[in-house]
Order: sequence, then structure tokens, then C-alpha cells
Amino acid sequence: MSDAKIIFGKDNGFEFRIPSLVNADGVLVAAADNGRSGCDWGYIELCVRRSLDGGESWSELKTIARPPARSTSSDVENTKSAFFIDPCMAVAPNGDIVMLVTFFPESKGVHNMKYLERKKIAFTRFDGVKCPIIYDRDGNYFIILENGAVIDKSKAKTAFNIKDTGELYKGDEYMGNIYLNGAMSKAEEGTATTFGSPFKSPKRSYIFLLKSTDKGETWSAPKDITPSILNEEDGAFIGVAPGSGLTTSSGRILIPLYTESGTACIYSDDNGNTWQRNQRLPYTGNKDEWTMAEAPDGRIYGFGRDKGKVPATLSFDRGITWGKGDKPPIKAPKCQKNALVAGNKVLLSHPSGKGRENGVISVGEFSYDKKNNFRGIKWLDEEIKVNSGFFAYSCMAKIDDNTIGILYENKPSGEIVFKKIKI
Repeated sequence: MSDAKIIFGKDNGFEFRIPSLVNADGVLVAAADNGRSGCDWGYIELCVRRSLDGGESWSELKTIARPPARSTSSDVENTKSAFFIDPCMAVAPNGDIVMLVTFFPESKGVHNMKYLERKKIAFTRFDGVKCPIIYDRDGNYFIILENGAVIDKSKAKTAFNIKDTGELYKGDEYMGNIYLNGAMSKAEEGTATTFGSPFKSPKRSYIFLLKSTDKGETWSAPKDITPSILNEEDGAFIGVAPGSGLTTSSGRILIPLYTESGTACIYSDDNGNTWQRNQRLPYTGNKDEWTMAEAPDGRIYGFGRDKGKVPATLSFDRGITWGKGDKPPIKAPKCQKNALVAGNKVLLSHPSGKGRENGVISVGEFSYDKKNNFRGIKWLDEEIKVNSGFFAYSCMAKIDDNTIGILYENKPSGEIVFKKIKI
């Protein structure tokens, strides 16, 4: 076991949370939220660092997405910003890295649900494609087409179009951002502010996709994929379960989500270019973050966040439908967990104290009967100790046959460290 290295900390940013880690053909790519206040709202960027030598050294911090904001103040009461939160990465079969992340317009997100606009319709179909809706001050709605053009409710073309992350233009004239309200305010050094547009997107959560085709060196602009994955019963919130997604042995990419109604799973069979949604997942009473692992026979295990015995679910059809699974004999406080398969072992990282403290990796082994038929996971009594003291969100990646890397929160809303562990 190596010493922990600070990957995201005060010396290279502000307040870091929510680690995501993948191994892209020998390059470790670490991602995190980089916020101003340490809260789950306000001005939060997405950032990455890369390692070409198995985690021994890391590149400089790179910001890959900045939200539109009227203020970038570090004041905990600052809500004058849209924000990205909770990255989840997976490596596609073609080598691309896909990152899904939750996005909120200017608000406190789920931390003040009364401001989310539950009754406003956010999407509608036009020419067979589900498109976003925006509203003017009088409640009239307009439709954003795939090319960014804006049409009115009579389907007539307007002079408006949308670029980038919600930037509204009337011809060549910039009109503000659809995810913000009112006038611009304070900007900190190295950031920019803008103002709200006359059209507004409904205040709810959205799922955005970023892709890298060069092992995390450069990234595409964030793209809203919510129209393709949203179900009516989701309510005003659908969020990414952060950490790592799963690329199955068949080449399907699975990303865990959760909603007000329950947990859910989206999948892509074309390297993350298009996404589909299964039906809502009845996840053992869990409506929160979860993580997945694939067994040798193709079945997929899901492990949830609830405190006490870890909730579990199973899919026998590569993530389309899910059913209740046997709970592993693992107890943990209520906190995000991360699963990883390494050889014949399944690893599950989590805090082990009464609260978010004392990080461990629970270890299970895939078991077989005498005829070599797969039977399930046999969880071992021994755990791998990660640290003593504070331990919250975490994410693991395989480095080689005998070594994994784990990225985890080592301090509340401030520091994320990396450690190599022999397995």
C-alpha cells in the first residue's frame, strides 16, 4: 500500500468533492467537482488531472467545464450560478472516456426542492425528436431544436438560437443565458459572469455528457442528453450516481442514476453516442446513489447507499431490468460506495465507522459449484483498510493485475487523495 497523494486540494483549486477515476489504456484520469463554497450548489466547475505512470505523478489541474453564473462568489449563500455536480466516468469499447454529470440551473438544486419547477413541462416532441422547452416571462413556450434553432408554439421559426450551455442569441446579438435569472454580479479572478435571458429553462435537474477521445487530454463541450433518458414519473430531479460507470463484457456502457421515484440505469451500445433508459428500478427501498459490478456470467450486481446492510439488486439482461438481490453482509453508514471487479474479486469501497470515517474495501470472491457453474459472490471476513479518520465518497480503478488505485475524499469538502493498494 502506497502513501496517499493529494490530487485535488487547496493548492490547486478551491473546494473539491465527488471523485471519479478511470484507467484509459494505461492513463489514469481523475475527475472532481471544483466548487467555491464547499456546498452542493453555487459555482461548481468540473476538473480533471491525468497520470501516465500509474498514479506516481499527475498533470496540472485542468478545468473541462464551467457553468454559466451571475456570481462566482465563495459565499455559502451564493445561489446566483448554475452548477455541474457528481461526475461519473466510464471507458467506452473504442477507448473514448464518457463522463455524465448532473446539471442544475441557478438554484440550490435538491437542497431547496421547493424552487424546482415541478409543473413546468421541460421537453416535447417535434418531428419525432424530444426537444427542450423554454418559457418567456408571460408563460409562452418555445422549443429548442437539435441545431439550437428556437421555434414558437405554432412551430414557426424565430430569430433566436441557443449555443453552448444555454447562451441565447437573437441573430448575432447575445441575449443572456437561459439557466440564469437577472443581472450579472461578482466574478472572482479567472472566472466570468453573465446575465439571465428573457427565456428561461425550467428549474429542474438535467443530465449532461462530455467525451474525451484522447484519454482525458481534451474534452467535448457539455451536451444535454436529458430528453433521451427522462421518464414522466421522474419528477423534477434525475441525477447521476457519481463515481464510475460500468462497461460490460458485451461492450454496453451502463451509468447509474437516481430520481425522486427510485434508482434507474441508462445504457449506450454505441460508445456513448446515444443513450437509452430502462424502466424505473425498484431498488430495495433505495432512492439514492448506487454502483455496479459485472459477474463472469454477465449478471450485474448493484449496491446502494443506505445505511446498515448494503442494499443489493441484480440484472440478468445487461441492465435492462432489475430485481431484488441478496444483501451482502456488509454494514456501512449512509454514503456513496464504489464497486470494481479485479480478476475473480469484487471490491466495494466505503466508510466503515458510525459516520463518514475509516475507509475500507470489502472483498468478495466469485464462487462456483463443482461443475464450474457460477453461484454468486462469497464475501470475505477480512477488509482492506484504506485510511483512518474522515472518508466519504470514493472511486477505484484497476492499475494492473495486482494493484488498484483509489481516489477518495480525505477531508470534508476540501481534499481528495489517491492511493495505490495491492490486492
